[in-house]
Amino acid sequence: MRALRTAGLLGLCALALTGVGSATEDAPVQTMIPDTPPEIFPPVATAVGVGQTLNFSIAAIDQDLDETAVHVVKAPASAIVNEYTQIISFTPTAKDIGTATFELRIDQNLRSGASKSTPVTWKLEVTKQKQVFPVAPEQSPMIETVLMIRQPERLVQVNKDWPLERMLLVGAEGFKWQFSEENRAKLDGKLDSKVLYNQFLGALAQTHANDKLNPKSHYFDRATYGDSKDWQIVAFRPRIDRAWVELRVVYRNMKAPEPVFAMFRLRPTVEYVPASPRPPEERAHNNKTFLGMVAKHLLVDGGPNPKFVKDRAAHGKAVSQLMTDVLTYDQSSEAPYKRGFMIGIALEAQLGGGSTLNADGSYKSGDAWAWSAMKPFQSGSTQVYQNVVIPGFWTKAQPTPDGGWGPVCGPRWNEKDPKHARGFQVLCRKTMGFVDLPAVSGGKVVGGRIDANHLYIEHKTNDSVRDLPLDDGRRDVGEENGMTCSQCHIRTFGMHDYADKANTDSSLGIPTTRNKKIKTLNFVIIPTTHWEEFTLEFLKHQECRAKQLYTQFLGADAAKGFGCPLAPN
Repeated sequence: MRALRTAGLLGLCALALTGVGSATEDAPVQTMIPDTPPEIFPPVATAVGVGQTLNFSIAAIDQDLDETAVHVVKAPASAIVNEYTQIISFTPTAKDIGTATFELRIDQNLRSGASKSTPVTWKLEVTKQKQVFPVAPEQSPMIETVLMIRQPERLVQVNKDWPLERMLLVGAEGFKWQFSEENRAKLDGKLDSKVLYNQFLGALAQTHANDKLNPKSHYFDRATYGDSKDWQIVAFRPRIDRAWVELRVVYRNMKAPEPVFAMFRLRPTVEYVPASPRPPEERAHNNKTFLGMVAKHLLVDGGPNPKFVKDRAAHGKAVSQLMTDVLTYDQSSEAPYKRGFMIGIALEAQLGGGSTLNADGSYKSGDAWAWSAMKPFQSGSTQVYQNVVIPGFWTKAQPTPDGGWGPVCGPRWNEKDPKHARGFQVLCRKTMGFVDLPAVSGGKVVGGRIDANHLYIEHKTNDSVRDLPLDDGRRDVGEENGMTCSQCHIRTFGMHDYADKANTDSSLGIPTTRNKKIKTLNFVIIPTTHWEEFTLEFLKHQECRAKQLYTQFLGADAAKGFGCPLAPN
């Protein structure tokens, strides 16, 4: 067995990362709950051919956020084990024909003070012939041609038209309209797509404390990350279910053995124009415009275009044109906010960021997953892609004037409350009621720029759920701001109960039901080899919301082809 270790280059950054979010001033005593066993997921394939590479994760999920380490005890000599990213790359040789055995050991230090160890064994059949690996089965036209466009044939044209470097360049150029006119005048206009790509990689390297991603490091893995053309669009997601509808385009590095995604969020509306207060009609403009674009390119008679079910090439051209229309939209002569706009990039990858290391740089525990957000902010006369403070999350819900539910910062972040924790009020975004992740810098509490399962444990298990349980259906109203990235991506519960109207109608009081229990979501919500139970339920929820929003902004006829699969009979 060959283990890839990167102690020297990763040790310092990763050790610093483990301290993030450690401030627990006035923290309550941890409430003891029954221990939840860790879950680990076997390879999706049961057989692999000689010379064929199968990459699979050995990361374990523990819903209690106990310290969890997974070690490979036994593996074939032809398997490459990267303990830091928790990925095994297995390319069997003729010597491996027969049964390949992988023995793992899961070690845990529980918050109760106890420790335990669990053995796991996986067996793979190695054959002379290459095997066909599983592919996520086809779903309904609503999913495959509108809500989650992910089949490669449907993405050929958009990949030709919108390679990653072009997306980074156009995104940065459009983002400048968020700056004041005075600051825009300082820009020299000399953006270089290759420079932007290197900035993008550099910020990703910071997220994961992994210099193999950093073009400025002599550890840079040029073979995997040196060419931006190795990133491909793998999912095209019109989010026509949100309060502010938008397009989400997901790129993946196709050479990396690890899953690594960059999701661009695009709207035909600049998020914020400093020259004037945010006009009340801005949301209506955004939603009418984008919903109209989706209808023009992807829908027929208020529903999925039946032609696109079989004609994937025609569908692909429509997909690419929709993206082009959003990014090149310009009606700024009518209002300054009426432009194509990249609101930011959400990053999700299993590249080391969710793991902690020992003092010598060796793997200690964790699952290697981490999340961050990136924007091309101004830096002098140019723009730089950089990690930003991740937008905050709900800690408490309150009735809103329109009869729904909205967020308000919980007592810990409210300096006027007796339960306030000194210094933590800086995390409260008062105008929105969100609370940022509690990182620490220079001895002061600041908003976190990275999320991972092993970070902010006190915040996630106690502080943020004291006044609003994690599986409370009202969090769905907050969309992505309902919970942190890691809380969403390892969840064991689905969407809110549509039969309990109190989840969305505050006049009915506190909801009496919680989100139903489902099979654990295993990090990624974009299907590759299979569909996660939560992903399919989430898409049903999206169709329900899309029907509501199309009716609201474009009229009932615009949504007559939409249903609501989660609505009670």
